[in-house]
Amino acid sequence: MKKLFVLLFAMAVSLGAGAFDFDGINLNASVNKISSEIAKRGYSYDEATDAFTGMCQGTQIYLSMNWKDVKESGKLGQLIVEIPVKDANAISAITKVFNVIYHVANDGVSNKYTVSGDGTTVEVRSGTKGIVLVYNTPYYKK
Repeated sequence: MKKLFVLLFAMAVSLGAGAFDFDGINLNASVNKISSEIAKRGYSYDEATDAFTGMCQGTQIYLSMNWKDVKESGKLGQLIVEIPVKDANAISAITKVFNVIYHVANDGVSNKYTVSGDGTTVEVRSGTKGIVLVYNTPYYKK
């Protein structure tokens, strides 16, 4: 019984230690692969916003990529997701949800969460269009 428990625990840990996926896209892949996967999901490049735009779970979003501030060339440093929201309480609501999902006691100052065993984090911010989620991959040069 003890061996079975240890085996199940090891399996659970190994599943949580994988790379982070956004909308089924592995953010640890090469920039070319990530761009290709974004296009396959129906996102299109919008020159006016310098971002990809498309529908995710029924909501129009904007995706920007930072591949310049990286530790390893050809990798993604950050994925910036802008979600248009007009509700003034949206940032508070989403941080409460993230606090529950990621079991964080937020200090009210930082809205940064570790979302994967690979070290990927997400920071929740207010933006001009609404909510901005900034995913920092392990390749991001801070």
